[in-house]
Amino acid sequence: MHIPEGMLSLPVTAVAGLVSFTTLAYAVSWVRRHLDERKVVLMAVLGALIFALQMLNFPIQAGTSGHFAGGALAGILLGPWPAVLVMTTVLGVQAFLFADGGIIALGANILNLGILAPLVGYGVHRLAVAFAATRGGHLVGAFLGAWLSILLAALAVAGELGLSGTAHPQLAALAMGGTHALIGIGEGLVTAALIAYLLQVRPDLVDAADQTARRSSLRGVTLTLAGIALIAAAFSFLASSAPDGLEWVYFEQGVGNAQAVAQAPKVLGEGGPLADYQVTGLEHEALGSALAGLIGLTIVGGLLVAVARRRRKSPAAA
Repeated sequence: MHIPEGMLSLPVTAVAGLVSFTTLAYAVSWVRRHLDERKVVLMAVLGALIFALQMLNFPIQAGTSGHFAGGALAGILLGPWPAVLVMTTVLGVQAFLFADGGIIALGANILNLGILAPLVGYGVHRLAVAFAATRGGHLVGAFLGAWLSILLAALAVAGELGLSGTAHPQLAALAMGGTHALIGIGEGLVTAALIAYLLQVRPDLVDAADQTARRSSLRGVTLTLAGIALIAAAFSFLASSAPDGLEWVYFEQGVGNAQAVAQAPKVLGEGGPLADYQVTGLEHEALGSALAGLIGLTIVGGLLVAVARRRRKSPAAA
C-alpha cells in the first residue's frame, strides 16, 4: 500500500506531510522522554522484524498480493508514539534506499501506515481488553485491530486519491476496501500469532497489568524476534511477484490515472543500489533479495536505537 510518485496531488501530499511530520516530531520527543530504556532494543528489533515481514508478499486473489504492514503490532506492543517512530523509520528506509513508495508521497504513506494504522490497532486492542481482560480478549483485539488498521489505511488512501483527482473516489473506496479487507485477514493472523507468543513468554509486554517478569531481561524475546526477521529476509525471494493491493486496484482495475504515475518525476531516479530490494550488479536474484533485506533491517534497527537513545541532557540526567 506504499503510494508511489504521481498518484497524489501536491496539495494533498503537502497537507499529509505537515500532519505526519508534526506528529513524528511529537513522537520522537515522547520516546526520548518516556520510553523505558529496556524497550529501546525491543523497539529496534520490532522495526527490523516489520521491515523484513513487509518483504513477504502473499497472494490473496487472482492477480494481486498483499503483505504484512505491522502498524497494529507496533502500536499494541509499544504504544502509539513509539509505534509511529518505528513505522516512520521503516517507511523512510524503504522510500530512500529501496525505491518502495515515493519520496514526495512519504508524508502520506506515514500518515496512512505509520500513524493511522498504529493508532487504530492500539485503540481497538485496548478496547477489546477493557471488555475482556483475558488471553482471548487480547487475541481478538489484536486480530480485529490489525484487520481494521489495514482496512482504514486503505480507505484513507482511496480518499487521498479522490481528493487528488487521480481516481474516482467511490470506485477507489470500493476496490481498495474490498481488496484490503482480504489482506487484513493475513495482517490479523500474523499479529495475533505474535501476540499469542508474547502472551506465553512475556505477558507483561502485552498486558500492562501483568507483573510477571516485569524486571527480567528481554533478551530471549528480542533474540527470537530478531531470528524471525533474519529468516524472513533470507527467504524474501519466495514472495509473490503479483502487484500489491494498491497497484492492482489503481492500474489493473483502471480506477486511477496510470499516465500521471508514468509521467511523474522520481526524486531518486530509478533508485539506488538497493532499488526493488535487489543489490545492483548481483545477478543471483535470491541472494540479492536476502542481502538487501539484511541490509535494510540492520539500518532500520540501528536508526531506531540512535534516535531513541539520544536523550536531551538535563540536570537530573547529568
